[in-house]
Amino acid sequence: MEYYSILINTCDKFEDCWNPFFKLWSVYWPDCKAKVFLNTEYKDYRYTGLDIIPVKCCEGKQYKGKYASWSQCLLWALDSIDSEIILYMQEDYFLNGAVNNELVEHYVQYMQNHSNVPCIQLSSAGIPDGNVVDSQDHLNDSEPNRISYACCQASLWRKNVLQKLVRAHESAWHFEYYGSKRAKYYGYRFLTVNHEWLRSGHQIIPYFATGIVRGKWLNPVDKLFAAHDIQIDYQIRGFYSPSGSINIWERIKRRIRFTKVMSELEIIKLWLFKLLVL
Repeated sequence: MEYYSILINTCDKFEDCWNPFFKLWSVYWPDCKAKVFLNTEYKDYRYTGLDIIPVKCCEGKQYKGKYASWSQCLLWALDSIDSEIILYMQEDYFLNGAVNNELVEHYVQYMQNHSNVPCIQLSSAGIPDGNVVDSQDHLNDSEPNRISYACCQASLWRKNVLQKLVRAHESAWHFEYYGSKRAKYYGYRFLTVNHEWLRSGHQIIPYFATGIVRGKWLNPVDKLFAAHDIQIDYQIRGFYSPSGSINIWERIKRRIRFTKVMSELEIIKLWLFKLLVL
């Protein structure tokens, strides 16, 4: 199998996740052979026993506003990685079971053998699977009609495809929404490991789909951390409570913020061009 890399996407304000993340990593993925990149903004980072490369993606860069956007930081990180295939994860995807390194490498090899495959989703935490593509390798289509067809859950990506879908002005949520539209326009056929097979005892990368929601810890995390003697001051972030309902005006404001003019115009242009060509 040829070389691949792992990108743990993060930002410096989530620094409190890094030690828990990599302690669990050292327990549940000790046989990982890939290069591991942590997409910090400015901070350096080390964890004993692991070879982690802090990207420090904003160092020496110029950008508008107080912070560089999520997508801009991702693009800078991708520029610093020289492998063709990247396993994408985020800093709050806390491992809670043994990673099947053999299967991870198997699907990396599958992508290397099938140059037309742009992405393979490795977790049932992502979007639902669709029709069977390869029964022997337990691969299905990713459900193309989902809003987040371009999903940020644990997936193997061809780097040039991810770079083609990301726009520097977008947030993570915008990327999943507009990146999905762009992926459908470009005709990318994303695959996912069959969810039923994953749930029947063949988990590849077992993890919490997210350990932090709206900047706060999600409740099951404390039990996982306690089981591994991970000490966290939970009062700093607090715990997320879904009971706080969002009123209609807040929903409207969020929707307005979500609708980015530049992204909407690009999607319209892409589809108009497609219609004119046809």
